Amino acid sequence: MSTEEAALNIEVAFQVEVEKRGNTYVNSEELHNHIWQIAELFTKPTNKFGIMLCGGVGNGKSTMMYALQNLIRSLEIPLIGNTTFSTYGMRIESAKFIYNQVKVDSKEYLHLQQTNMLGIDDLGEEEPTLISYGNRVTPVIDLLSYRYNRMLFTMVTTNLTPPQIRMLYGIRIADRFNEMMLILNYQGLSFRTP
Repeated sequence: MSTEEAALNIEVAFQVEVEKRGNTYVNSEELHNHIWQIAELFTKPTNKFGIMLCGGVGNGKSTMMYALQNLIRSLEIPLIGNTTFSTYGMRIESAKFIYNQVKVDSKEYLHLQQTNMLGIDDLGEEEPTLISYGNRVTPVIDLLSYRYNRMLFTMVTTNLTPPQIRMLYGIRIADRFNEMMLILNYQGLSFRTP
């Protein structure tokens, strides 16, 4: 599909998601620019294989991720060579959920690492490290490194600023984000404030 068609599909999916949450869809220049950049990522050659949505709370980052999840599912794009799923789909989990899977269900954590498209909501809400059997473990950093090395599509939402990401996750992960992800900053006000 063309970039124009992709942008229109993303906008409609976003509007549906906004209205599903009981809110009123409000178009803005920032939203239009973000939709266009995401559409280009999916329709034009690029070395990026992920998206990071950064900014304050309540300005549509998670809504955009869920809209993309629903759009990808509705397009029913064939997934060749996968014995579990026949079409592409994006699984979305919170960073806290991913962090806890190392302790709760290591098989599920491995599945999260390997899924073809993964959305990580609220990066930075989880603890950066945990102690497991006396070993220091960094579940989210390890998952992101695994996905980076295998060039697996990863989408992230976060309220952290770039300096906070460098401080919390280290310069190596921050640098990998710059390489692998289209980074979109949300500067609009919260839609949740009355």
